[in-house]
Amino acid sequence: MKIGKITYKPKAKDITLIANLTAAAVALRIIKHTIVGPFQFINFPCAFSVIAGVMLGPLNGLITGILTFIVSDIFLGLGPWTFVTSTLSGIIGLTSGLIWKTKNLSKTEALILSYLLFLVYDVVSSFLLYLPFMPPMKAFIIGIIGLFMPVMGGYLYAIGPITEFSTAMITSIIITKINGYKEEENNEN
Repeated sequence: MKIGKITYKPKAKDITLIANLTAAAVALRIIKHTIVGPFQFINFPCAFSVIAGVMLGPLNGLITGILTFIVSDIFLGLGPWTFVTSTLSGIIGLTSGLIWKTKNLSKTEALILSYLLFLVYDVVSSFLLYLPFMPPMKAFIIGIIGLFMPVMGGYLYAIGPITEFSTAMITSIIITKINGYKEEENNEN
């Protein structure tokens, strides 16, 4: 498949891994919603898009990020937020694939970088979803304040940093395990 100047030739292994990572993220998101409702404490779709970007490369991270939110929102409720969240999750997967393509990061570096990626996702998604209802500067400020204090009908304090940290923690643990397996495999060859 050719997208502009980029040629994308997925392997059967990559397609299978994308499907499995997407299915795992969708299943975990649905289970979380079934048990605790819409209470946000971990972002499985974003975590799995970063993992896909690290494991399979930028384009596969993009595909996984887009698919996880679209498929899970089919079960949980599609809406205008689906376009925003799936696109941004795909961009997070693409970005992580580009970053980790150059070098293996330590667990601490992976945690910090993942946290920053998820923080950017949260701020930008809040901004874009508030934008139709208020001027851009106010939408941006409300988006940032909403990470720490309840706004626009919210009731939880500091839910943004908590969600970003828990998601980054799980992601960094899995990424460092994946990198360890890659190094073992390379040493054996």
